[in-house]
Amino acid sequence: MKKISGNRKGKSVIIAIVIVAVLIVALKFVLFPPTKEIPTTGEYQIASEDYWVNEDKVDPYSKNGSTRQLQVRKWYPLDCAEEKPIVVASHGSCGTIDNNGTLYRDLASHGYTVLAVAHLGQASRVKYENGKKSGPSMAFLREMSALKPDEDPEKAYEVFHKWMDIRTDDLNAVMDDWIAKSGASQFIAEGHSLGGSAAYAMARIRDDVVGVIALESPFMYDISGVENGKFVFDERDYDVPILSIYSDASYSHLKEWGQYGNNARFLDSSNPLYTNIHYENIGHMGLCDLSLVSPVLTAIMDGGFQKVNATDCLKKLNEDCLEWITNLTKETLE
Repeated sequence: MKKISGNRKGKSVIIAIVIVAVLIVALKFVLFPPTKEIPTTGEYQIASEDYWVNEDKVDPYSKNGSTRQLQVRKWYPLDCAEEKPIVVASHGSCGTIDNNGTLYRDLASHGYTVLAVAHLGQASRVKYENGKKSGPSMAFLREMSALKPDEDPEKAYEVFHKWMDIRTDDLNAVMDDWIAKSGASQFIAEGHSLGGSAAYAMARIRDDVVGVIALESPFMYDISGVENGKFVFDERDYDVPILSIYSDASYSHLKEWGQYGNNARFLDSSNPLYTNIHYENIGHMGLCDLSLVSPVLTAIMDGGFQKVNATDCLKKLNEDCLEWITNLTKETLE
């Protein structure tokens, strides 16, 4: 009888393990269903490689005072002799090095080199040169969760300033490293959300940044302080072309949300350097590849499923960015 009872117990354990395994596989399938890669549209074959840039500064998210090391994924065309601006890409909060990978790949197929930066502590995952990996900093997650720009603008300004310092230092390091290895270059800064805020900033900071693509991003770097409970902005016009793309998540709120003050101002501007596009029926995460990789996680983060097919939306995004960057390149080379 004891032997029979033991066999039954063993079978129950095996069945339980099988059920758990099936549930895990099913959950993974639901969260990350199989998807087809969006094909590139350019004439060039492309390749990618990772490299690392070491900053001469202590990582603000480090617990042991270590210096900051950045993972960079370089997407580039093969057998291309054309000289074009280098695109430097910055992901959103808790994004990945492939935040807009379909865009990076398509731009590379049209002759552009794209340097996608993983911001240590602010990325969902990074890989170090020694093979070790890490996720987002708990300090960064706490900063994000506690952020209330309209209720506590003074604290928000402090956090925004810190984030912009970190991001712009990272992007400066990557651009300077590229120049040291490849010679003087022109750059186009691109980013989604917080990454787009950093992209805007680079146009204020560097003369070799000739254009900016920002996917639903506040002009965070332009916030110079707080007076009477309101953000104060550097309202000077930008002197390089800027492409700002918005989803339903923010477009109707640009004049309401304090941190988007310059977005609203430049949206109404007659300056021909500003191009503003609104994609309807998608949320914030619909402007990055998460919408393709995981529709369920995208719906959770955006508060509902988007009404536009993710592949169609990302193709449109790629087309609009490519058209804008092609026109910019022509004007720059002239």
